[in-house]
Formats: sequence, C-alpha cells, structure tokens
Amino acid sequence: MSTPHTPLRDAGTAPRITNIQPKQSRASTRQSAPNRGQRLPTATFGNTDPRTTGIPQEEFDEYGAELEPGARVWKTYVKEADKFDTEQVEGWNRSLDVTLIFAALFTAICTAFVIESSKSLKEDPTETSARRLDQIASILLVVAGANDLSQLNSTEIMAPIASEPFSPRPVDLCVNILWFFSLILSAAVSLISMLAKEWCYLFMSGRIGDPWSQTKRRQQRWEGIEKWKMEKVIIFLPSLIHLSFLSFAVGICIYLWDMSPGVAIPAAVVTVVSVLIYVASTILPLLEFFGTECPYSTSISRFIQRLRGADDNKSGKQSPEEAGRIAVGALAWLIKTNENANSTDIALQAVAGAESDTANRQLLKDCGADTMISRRLIALDSYMNNYERISDLYTRAQSFFQDPEQKPLTTSTELTSTEQVANIPTEKVTDTPGKKGTDTPGEKVNAKSNQEIRDRKSSGGVPQKDLHREIQKTIRNLRDTINEQIDAHVTSSGHTFIFTPNNIQALRVGRTAASHCLRSLQNGIQNQTQELFDSAISLLESYRNRDAHLNPKEIEYLMVGIAMLLSSLLVDCHIAIGAQYVMRLLRTASRADTGQNQLRLGYLALPLIVYAISRNDYRGWTKPPPLSPISRSERAIEVIAYYVSHPSKLTDVSSTMINLALLELLSDPEGYKLEDDDVVTISDAFDPAAEEAHIRTFPTKSPPDTFSRTLKSMATIVSKDPNGLFSRNDNIIACLTVLNRTRMDKSTSDAPVGQVYAFVVECVLNLPSLDPEGFGRNVALDLMQRFHSYSGWTEDHILDSAQSLGRRGVIARLQQVAVLEGNDTDLVIKSFAIGQAWFLIDLAIESGTASRQDWRSLSLFVGDENLWDSPDLVIPTLEKQRGALAKQYRAMWEKEQPHHEYLGTIYQSILQAGKSPSES
Repeated sequence: MSTPHTPLRDAGTAPRITNIQPKQSRASTRQSAPNRGQRLPTATFGNTDPRTTGIPQEEFDEYGAELEPGARVWKTYVKEADKFDTEQVEGWNRSLDVTLIFAALFTAICTAFVIESSKSLKEDPTETSARRLDQIASILLVVAGANDLSQLNSTEIMAPIASEPFSPRPVDLCVNILWFFSLILSAAVSLISMLAKEWCYLFMSGRIGDPWSQTKRRQQRWEGIEKWKMEKVIIFLPSLIHLSFLSFAVGICIYLWDMSPGVAIPAAVVTVVSVLIYVASTILPLLEFFGTECPYSTSISRFIQRLRGADDNKSGKQSPEEAGRIAVGALAWLIKTNENANSTDIALQAVAGAESDTANRQLLKDCGADTMISRRLIALDSYMNNYERISDLYTRAQSFFQDPEQKPLTTSTELTSTEQVANIPTEKVTDTPGKKGTDTPGEKVNAKSNQEIRDRKSSGGVPQKDLHREIQKTIRNLRDTINEQIDAHVTSSGHTFIFTPNNIQALRVGRTAASHCLRSLQNGIQNQTQELFDSAISLLESYRNRDAHLNPKEIEYLMVGIAMLLSSLLVDCHIAIGAQYVMRLLRTASRADTGQNQLRLGYLALPLIVYAISRNDYRGWTKPPPLSPISRSERAIEVIAYYVSHPSKLTDVSSTMINLALLELLSDPEGYKLEDDDVVTISDAFDPAAEEAHIRTFPTKSPPDTFSRTLKSMATIVSKDPNGLFSRNDNIIACLTVLNRTRMDKSTSDAPVGQVYAFVVECVLNLPSLDPEGFGRNVALDLMQRFHSYSGWTEDHILDSAQSLGRRGVIARLQQVAVLEGNDTDLVIKSFAIGQAWFLIDLAIESGTASRQDWRSLSLFVGDENLWDSPDLVIPTLEKQRGALAKQYRAMWEKEQPHHEYLGTIYQSILQAGKSPSES
C-alpha cells in the first residue's frame, strides 16, 4: 500500500456515475424479458445491493486508491467507530460509576467498624480504672485487718495492677487487619476508578479533523487499549470491591472469634500498590513501548507531554509500512466488530487497495475477511448498479489473500497484437477542425485505435489479474510523489500560482494518470485512459498554437502523466497504433512556425523512453529477457518513478532516451505506418549531441548501442521498395541526417554496415544537386568521409558491402558515371564515381577478398564477366584497373579540385597507395 500522506480527493475525484442501466446477463437473452422492477432470484451473502443501503455505491474511490487518506472507507470507519466507542465507553463509565458509588458507601460503613475495632488495639482506660479500684480496696482491707502497721509489706501494697504491659490480642489484630485492608482497598478502588474515567474521556476526546486523521488517531489509541489491557483493568476494578467486601466479611467472622497483630503491613502494601499504579500511569505515556500509545495517563504525564510538544498526530514520523499496518489493522477491526452490512461491504472492498504481505493477510484472515469476500464475489448480482466496478473491487480484494509464490490455478488467453488490429486502412481522413482540411499523417491509425479500444472494452479487455503487487506499490508510491510535488508547486511561496482551465487540466492529468494506468494494467485498456491521453495531446497542441498557456513545471507534470498513460496503452497494443501515439507527441515538439510556441524536445524524454522500452528488451534490468508486455510496462514505470524522484538526472539522459525511441520508429516504417512527413519529423528530432548516458534499468557500463541500432534501422528502411516510402528526396535526406548525427563506435559486429554503406553511395549518385546548397548530397558525402575513417570494418562488413553494392546496382551506376564525358554530369559526381571505384577495388585487393565471388560485380570495370572463374587472374587485372582509375582521378584533381573533404581524402589515399598513372 502506498503511503497515505496526500489527500486523494485533491488528486482528482472519480466522476460520479449516474443513470446507469442495470447490466443484462447473457442468460437473459435466451429468456423473456422480466417485468419492470422484477429481479431474477439470486443467492446473496450480506448486503451487496446498493439500492437497499443508505450509502450510494456509485460514489467510488479513484482506482487503486481504496485505502488512501480520502477514501470513503474512513468516513465509514469514523461513523462506525464513534458508535462502537460511545457504547463501549458508556458501558465502562457506568461500571466505574457503580464501582465508585459502592466504594464510597462501603468505605463509610467500613469506617464505622474500623473506628470501633481500633479501640481493641490499645489499653482500655475503664478497665484500668476498675483494676486500680480493686487494688485500693484490697489495700484498705489489709490495713484494716493488720494489728501492727510495721508488719505491712509495702512492696505488695505498691505492686502494679498487671504483671505484663498491655498487648492487643491476636484476634483483635486479625480483625483490624482485615477491616483496615477493606477500608484502604475500597479507597484505592475509588482512586483508580477516577483515573479510569479520565482515561475513557481521553479515548473519546480529540475526534475532529478529516476522516483519515480521526481514523489514525482512534486506531492508534484503540491498539494501545488492547495492548495495555485497559478494558481488563476496568473490568477488574469491581472485583477489588468484591475482595474488599470479602475481607470485611471475614473480619466480622473473626471479630466474633477474636484478633491478631501486624495490621499496618497489609494496609501499607495496598497503599504502595496504589502508588505504583499511579506512578506507572505517569511514566509509561512518556515512553514508547510496542510501537503503540499507552492508554494509561495522569494529569502529571499529560502536563509533561505538553511541555515536550508531543502531539497525538504522528503521521510525519510514520513510515509507509507503519501507515499501511495501521490501515490494515483498522480494516480488520471494522470487519470484525461492525454489524452494518453496508459498512462491512465497503471495508471488504477497501482490501483491494491494501499492500499484501504475510502479516496483513493473516490479520484479515483471522477476522474472516477472505471468506466474506469470496461469498460476496460469488453472490454478486449482474443486474445491480455498478456491477463491473464492485466485481473488480472484490476480485482484487480476493487476490490480496493469494500467496505471490503460488501460481494461480486459472489460465487466460491473451489477444495477440495481430488479432487486435488487422488490415489497418491506408486511406486518408480529413484533419480535425482548424487544419483547413489538410491530411494529417497517422489520423487513420488514430481512428482505428479508438475502435480498438471500444472493441477491447466490450470484450472485457485483456485483463491482467496476476498483476504483481510490486508494480501496484510502485504506481501508488509514484502517485504520492507526483501529488506531493504538485501540491508544493501550487502552494509554493516563491511564485503565485494562477488557476486557469489549462494548467488545472495539465496538473489533473499528472495527478490522475497513475490511477488510470493501474486500472488499465489490471483490467485491460479503458476508454477513460484513452480519452485522458487524447486530452493531454490536445492540450499540448493548444499550447503549440498559443491557444493555451502552460508553465514549464506544468508541462513536466503533464509529460509524466502522458508517460504513465503510455505505459499502459502500449501493453498488447498494435505496433502501428503505438507508433502513432508517439508520432502525435513528436509533432507537438516539431519545428514551430511563426505564431507558434516551440515545445522543448527534452520534455518528451519520459514518454519516448516508455515507448522504446515497450518495443525492445534492453539489457540491464533485473528480469532477464524475453519480457512480457506487462513486464516491459513495469520496467517503464520503474524508470518514470526514478526520474520523477530525481528530476535533475533526467536532463543528462533525455537526449539518449529520445534517440532510442526515434531509432525504434525508423526500424520498421512500413509496420509502423509512417508517412513521409513522419520520417522528416523523426530526423529533425534526432539529437547528434546525445551522450551515451546511463539510463535507469539499463547497463551501467555499456551504451545502448545507438550506432548499431541506427544501422539496423537504416538497413530495414533501404530494403523496402524505393518507390514507396522514399519517393521523396526529403525522406532520403532525413535518413541520411539521422545517420550523420549518430556517433560511430565499434559495437557493430552484427550490424549491417555494408548495406548502409551501399545505400549512402547510392544516395550520392542519385540525389539531385538542385536542392538548396546541395544539402542532401553534402550530407551523404559527409557520411562517406565518416565511413572512410571508420576503424570498425571487418571482413564480413567488407563482403556485405560488396554484395549490397552489386545487388542494388551501385557499381553499375559508378561505372556509368565514370565514363560520362563533357557536360553530361557535374564534376563532383564524376570525381566521386571514379574515386569510389578506385577505393572499392583497392579495398578488395588490400583486404584479401578480391577473388571472392562477392566482388563479381567489379567485372563491369574490367570488361570480363568471366574473370572470377579464374581466381589467379583477378588480382592482377584489378590492380591494372586500379592504376587506370588512379591516373584518371589524379588528372581530374589537378585540373579542377572538387570542393568536398571526402574527395580530397580519396586523392590522399591514392597518393599514399603509391600507384602512379604509368602503372596503367
């Protein structure tokens, strides 16, 4: 479960669904329609029909946020907790009141007896006086009977009345012990009862604020009550009065029998125990035990807490795991104690948003939640309002109890991309209003994508019920992070945020995209996800046309939302539809015309890397390839989450991210249904200065093989029908530009270097020189210079070049241009043809591959098609031809030097080879 810090309602409230007709089951199509108001009989467990409850079921939470701070379950929790606590505390208070009254009465009664019994603990003055009088009388009798006073014994006369000092009888002591114990115990019960009533008051106090704050505060206090056995203490107090009464009764019996010493010791014990209880109630709240709040307290402890600045609301100190534990504990309590069927339904449905782990599962199983959810899921009536939504909640709640290490018993068949979309139409459609009826590339695919969404929705989509809990947790945490950043942006004191419909829409997309993404990944593509993506693109187009104003931060949040939406839209999506999603985005950042805003290309980094990841299993992630579409989406979400949390690192890798996506688009233009303008847009967006920076989930030490992927993409393009995609020169120039902007490296062992090399040679020969400043031809010649200096050539590359040059007729074209005379061709092309022919023959000879059949097309220069049938004659013949070409090229160079670096490089190579014209 994500950390419930940000109120969900701020993140966008799910729209209220009204006037929804009951869903008709398939069985009803084979039966007569029931009368109005008649319902087919169904077995039910609990109350699952919202029409019989007081809470409307259509007020659902945002998808995946059923346990967030603003969720409806907390309102129910507060309502039910108030009822439960009021009844509970009233019962405690009544018990304590009875205890206090009885203790007071019993104390008064016991006092009267103690006053009387205490007299036996000291000598009785009346009895002493009587004894003294007896002694006086005895003395007088002795005196009266004595004849001689001298015979009187003065010692006997002055002897004390008693031979031993006064001591209480044991019976008296025993009686006084019991009665004083009873008196002190009843007084102690009165003291503890007063403290208990104060604890009850504190438990019920402070119930203000939003539902989640009240829930958290109340749940923490309740857990403390259960942990510290406060209820048992209150229940135990009357038993102390019972003990006091028993002690008094035993004393009465002994009083009638007699007494014993040591009265003060038991009384002191009771006093000490009472003092210890009071001291503990003062100290324990100041300490933290068991991670809960101690419910015992005194006025002294509360005073100390106030001085320390402690607060009941400790959400800022809680970890996400602790907040999740409290939330699940609150759900378990609500399910276990609640008697309202509707509240129980809401609590059970909220389990769908809980974070599954062993402790949480066991806690909810102990209260029977798994059984109740299963019963409600089976008993759902397909005629009820919001059947699909409630069914989805119970299904996800049921999956909460599944052990992730156990495989599900059910199997599902997923639609393949070819089954989803087939025979994508190629006819044009008119543009949207405001485009003056012009044709927009890719609109036909967009129309098809909308139909695909409807088809997949009507057929139940492509559900992913086994969606891993980790990706759900990642999405929820990402949503919380985005919401916190948006809140900080809106409430920042550094600037004044002005609410307009446009920036509110941009922030709304950023806030709600995560929930739409989670729902689509769980249940298949949703119409709402597609609509939200379309509205985001429309907002960018309005910004481009200056119909909307967006600040840079709002554009960033909008792009994060678009990236999240793409991560779900691209799952099981037809490749052409996915490509058009990206092309629509790229067009918003293409070169702006007068009167338009230029959207910085770097904003597109996250959506484009999501697309690239969705199409390839790049190395470096924790899961090994091949990856499923859901796993690719999970990887993309991990990348988004990382760069949302570390925005400063996104700038360093944005160009590499963009280039990876552009190369993917160029890898299959026909399959992606790219138009002519799309290729130009892609080439304009390609960044030649992109550093091979480390992208999250990619290898840390190896680059993403940009050059190799570029070569493969170009090889795929040039292998297509030249009269198709490359019917326009600007498309060829666009591809050459991408090649020229790519940094060459040696990670091309499996790359089609030879095929691309042959394509570039062909472009130099066939591109017209009439374009402004000969841009296309100069780009091709620049590439020839880079290939000439490239150090990664291998024998396989050389032979691949020979095959490609012959297969595409490039060598034949070189031979034709080289023999043209006069003004039939310009100097640059003829110099290139002669110099390139010399270079290829020299390459074949120096590489030791000249006698291979791959170079058979060079026979056009030697005029002998059967030369390669005699391998011994190949190299001498080619050396002779090489010398002739060197002589011809040197003569042209000395007559008039062409103005391009590559042609000068060829001339220097001829000189270094030491081949003079006389060798011909």
